[in-house]
Amino acid sequence: MNMSLRGQKKKILVLSGPLGHGHIQTAKSILEASQYLRGEVEVHVMDYMELTSPHLYQVGAFCYMQCIKTFPGVYGYFYHKTRRQNVISKAIKAVSGMSLRALEDAVWEVNPSIIVSTFPPAAAAVSKLKASGSIDCPTVTVITDHTDHSYWLNPYTDRYLVSSAKVAQALMAQGVGKSRIEVTGIPVRPIFYKKYDKIELRKKHGLDVSKLTVLVMGGGWGMIHPSFVRFLQQEQWKDRVQFVIVCGQNEKLREKLERIAEQSEVTTIVHGYVEQIHEWMACADLMITKPGGISTTEATIQQLPLLLYKALPGQEEDNVHYLVESGVAIYAPSEDELKEKFTYLLSHPEVLSGMKKRAEATEFQHSPYSALSAILNVSNQTASMETTRKSWKSWYRSKARESV
Repeated sequence: MNMSLRGQKKKILVLSGPLGHGHIQTAKSILEASQYLRGEVEVHVMDYMELTSPHLYQVGAFCYMQCIKTFPGVYGYFYHKTRRQNVISKAIKAVSGMSLRALEDAVWEVNPSIIVSTFPPAAAAVSKLKASGSIDCPTVTVITDHTDHSYWLNPYTDRYLVSSAKVAQALMAQGVGKSRIEVTGIPVRPIFYKKYDKIELRKKHGLDVSKLTVLVMGGGWGMIHPSFVRFLQQEQWKDRVQFVIVCGQNEKLREKLERIAEQSEVTTIVHGYVEQIHEWMACADLMITKPGGISTTEATIQQLPLLLYKALPGQEEDNVHYLVESGVAIYAPSEDELKEKFTYLLSHPEVLSGMKKRAEATEFQHSPYSALSAILNVSNQTASMETTRKSWKSWYRSKARESV
């Protein structure tokens, strides 16, 4: 891994966003990976939406999430309609990049060697700034799902970091040059790459060391329905299986499930938001979850078999196709199929064992250092920082004169 810094400290600006767990966690992975370079790299993480739309930030994020959950078909229609670049996708990008002054000021203040985007609107905005000549530093986009959608693609992006060779080929089919793509895997936080003692962790968290442990996630998206949890409380499971259910920020659901668990003979631990989710993944033998790009990557790195449920139209469908084809996951589109496939997996431990082994494949085991190395190499391949600084200074002075 070539992480040469060529004698000068690198400054990376990472632009993330709140619409989904993955964009923020990917930014954190780059930040945490950089900390192992002992001051040779300085990473600044900023929320693009908070930066450019501070008054609409929380309202916008809430409305987006509610829209996807309430009208998934509408979201799916536009997602598939804009998979390739067209008039609609260009119009959406134009709207998302209308307010660029705050971003210009932030770039000037940080003065980065390179800008990394883990959030599609941020990538589009950065490309616009570069097209206008407002910035002159290399730009990288980290795609946080197993997808090739046009909303990630912009003409002034120097490098795309993607999860797999399959996504790289899909980007090339959309017209992206091979030299602009690097397969690094989806970067997740370094803590997920550590080896953990399953027995010791189960003791730490009050779990039975001999029972098969099932981690259920997705409460924040409304995935966990009380009827499914009641199914998990059947007497047939009590001597063989224990459950850990993570509800995220959904406090009403947590309280409801806690009442169900209290009346059950099956060991069931219910949590709200969990910071140390890597430990609970390391405890588990199977994870039932929605097919988000980051959470499934985190689990697969820990070689945790996946039972995926109820993908939203769009990138979650793309994630399902990739993970199922790779043999590390099984998909259930409905609650009845979820119950059926869960029962099947518990009756066929060899299937779980096979999924675990396939998760050891090299393609899933890229580290966040692969992404950081690729980012630094892009920076090394561009013009000197002195030239960049002069360009910014000239631009900023011209802007200042215009505003007088």
